[in-house]
Amino acid sequence: MKKLIKCGKLFKASNEAVQQNMAIVVEDNKISDVLEISRIGDLGNYEVMDLSDKFIMPGLIDSHTHCWGNGSFKELTVDGMYTVSPPTYALRGIKWVQNDLMAGFTTIRDAGAPGFADVAIRDAINEGYHWGPRMMAAGLPLNALGGHGDSPLQPPYTGGDRNNVRAIICGPDQARQAARFNFKYGADFIKFMSTYGVLTTGDDPGAQEMTYEEVRAIIEVAEFRGKTTATHAHGLNGIKCAVKAGVTSIEHGTFIDEETAEMMVERGTFLVPTLTVNTRMLSKMKEGEIADYAIKKAQICKKVHFTNIKMAYDKGVKIALGTDAAAPYLYHGTQAEELVLMVEKVGMKPEHALISATKTGSELLGWDDRIGTIEKGKLADIIAVEGNPLNDMNVMRNVGFVMKDGTVYKNFGEVIV
Repeated sequence: MKKLIKCGKLFKASNEAVQQNMAIVVEDNKISDVLEISRIGDLGNYEVMDLSDKFIMPGLIDSHTHCWGNGSFKELTVDGMYTVSPPTYALRGIKWVQNDLMAGFTTIRDAGAPGFADVAIRDAINEGYHWGPRMMAAGLPLNALGGHGDSPLQPPYTGGDRNNVRAIICGPDQARQAARFNFKYGADFIKFMSTYGVLTTGDDPGAQEMTYEEVRAIIEVAEFRGKTTATHAHGLNGIKCAVKAGVTSIEHGTFIDEETAEMMVERGTFLVPTLTVNTRMLSKMKEGEIADYAIKKAQICKKVHFTNIKMAYDKGVKIALGTDAAAPYLYHGTQAEELVLMVEKVGMKPEHALISATKTGSELLGWDDRIGTIEKGKLADIIAVEGNPLNDMNVMRNVGFVMKDGTVYKNFGEVIV
């Protein structure tokens, strides 16, 4: 039987409009019609879900998650990362990505996991062994030798090539090889590091990590396959390098400047700001839980991050919501704070913040023909909340209704899994 969702307020995300008294018809796993409730005939022909006092919108997309961790700094240390087996990462991660789905994130782009754990979880969900969000997986992140994320373990335990946690490259040939290796074992896109970072010991988050030739080699391999790329990039030089080389999205973008933002607009490069990472860590940490070097770097980044992302937004850079779920205190299922920060700290219009988590996210993933808006023919990924997020974005912290692929997983107090 077809399902019919009666909508009080409907935000289709194809534009900024909110429609009243609409109905969504769902047949199997797709939206078969969107029309005024008054045009519906005999309701006896449908399984009716009455959300006529709720705010309805497309399922959310988190374009930067990590399924292998869940908010502990210890998980990100060498001792934490290199003493866990890839199967353990996958088995733990299933529960965590399920938390994402129950929070309204019907799709996630996982930006790298040890041992291809993200690929394993994606496949288990797609094949019906487990339930969870729709996933795009990166496999092993690509790092330059000695760069952000490379371990400081002494030879012969590490030192080059790859391990279960990273693919380590030095030079364009190794960059190509690492990208090809990832695609061979199931990656949907390539994630690489253009700059150093906050949570790795001993490096400057703004310094460029890879050469243009290395970055271009990675992107070229992805382009051959019609795939996308994402780069961890805090520092300006690394951001510029990746944009010039043709990267699909800049992750973090902390020290972006006006010239680079304009170049991103011209080239259509996406920006995934991950505003919640440093905000959550610096506000939630207790004494002794976070290493001093990470605190200092996070403080440096936080001073400029909101201001620079606002500048990029004002210039028209395409912004897609991504959170870096798994970072310290950034637990899976709590990512809605990113929407709040977009509005309250960056100054985005609430409508634009919601579009960043739906329509723009689907465009970044290249899945805008299937998800991201509520339109006839799209997959039935639909969520609902009490209240109106356009008036108070905090209501997105408590998504009450979740439908993915036409299946209801949650309906205001009733969990259906």
